[in-house]
Amino acid sequence: MKRAVLVGVLLVLAVAFSLPALKVARAQQVRDIPAIVSTEWLAQNLDRPGLVIVDTRSPEEYKAEHIPGSINIPEASWYTNAPFTVPTEVPWMELPPKEHLFNLLGSHGITSDSLVVIVSSTSGPVAPVPLALYKTAGAARVAITLLYAGVRNVALLDGGFDKWKAEGRPVTDIVPSIRPTTYYGTVKEDMIVTKDYVASKIGQAIIIDSRDLIVYLGFVQEPWTARVGHIPTARNFPTPLLYELNIDPTTGEAKYTTFKSLEFMKSLASYIIGEDKKQEVIVYCGVGGYASTMYFVLSEVLGYTNVKMYDGSAQEWTHDFSLPMAYEGLAEDYASLMGLYTSLSNSYSSLINDYAVLQGEHFTLRGDYSTLQEKYKELQAKYEAMVATSTPLYLTIVFVVTTIIFLALSIYFAAKARAVKKA
Repeated sequence: MKRAVLVGVLLVLAVAFSLPALKVARAQQVRDIPAIVSTEWLAQNLDRPGLVIVDTRSPEEYKAEHIPGSINIPEASWYTNAPFTVPTEVPWMELPPKEHLFNLLGSHGITSDSLVVIVSSTSGPVAPVPLALYKTAGAARVAITLLYAGVRNVALLDGGFDKWKAEGRPVTDIVPSIRPTTYYGTVKEDMIVTKDYVASKIGQAIIIDSRDLIVYLGFVQEPWTARVGHIPTARNFPTPLLYELNIDPTTGEAKYTTFKSLEFMKSLASYIIGEDKKQEVIVYCGVGGYASTMYFVLSEVLGYTNVKMYDGSAQEWTHDFSLPMAYEGLAEDYASLMGLYTSLSNSYSSLINDYAVLQGEHFTLRGDYSTLQEKYKELQAKYEAMVATSTPLYLTIVFVVTTIIFLALSIYFAAKARAVKKA
């Protein structure tokens, strides 16, 4: 009897201690497709049952050409307060209400069991405004919104539509029919956190600022923020480090954008965040684009199990002046150096222009010199030809003198002959 009781207690303890591990294992096993799929993978799985390809480009781009079987749900449909359109309302690009989100999914035939692949444009300028990166991040924004809504299998097409087309894969303008459904899912409320939650976690959770380094340090202020710097204790992990740009050498723009290798992203995350994938990680950026990519990569690609996203990001945080900001205190020095650099750059440009003018004049003088040289050669050739066909001067003199002597002698002898006849 005692042995039975002991065995029962041990079984209960074993189950109790294994529950967290079972939860983690279950969370990692629900994905049936890779988080980032290649164009090759998608081409081989176009007819896979349950696959839904969501093209987030504009309706005009989609109607012109798209991947066969894909449906169009533009990026702006997935959030409220579209960037740059409602400047008086902060923050931008927030998650929509649950009812709107569920209706959006159901009306497009998406269920929580669907295998969803997000396709976007990943091309465009990389400076001064990196639109190629913003569009790539927009795809991740849609992906994390689907995860939030309870869709378990969401993937990003690496390189997007632009890479698909660049490889000569099939496109069409035929719009497939959609069978609407009623969407049922469980919203993952705990993946999105508020500014108050972030403030309570300063010094406890690992906070990741996924903006560019110069913005994180406070050297540059983004136009949608009210203050420079970053949330105290935040570590900088710029999202652009995750991207590989395929640049067109003629235009300097990105033909398409892909993700770096898995090993590279894993090493980078391990260095900045650490090896412990159970620790709490909170990501944020400017308004929610870069942070969406960071969340997706950490949670869905690299397997960090306790990642949260602060959707309000720096835009909301910096507009609340009761919340602290940190920066390196070098912004004034940076501005001064940038001013000096601009002045030197202008002087350099002026010198380059002067050099170009002098170089032009130099080439003109060289052209004139070459022309004179050619004329000199022509005159020299004419002179030599004339010399070759003319009698030398001394021969002319000899000829003249000889002629005079001959004439004189002729006159002399003629006169003498007359004298002889008279005699």
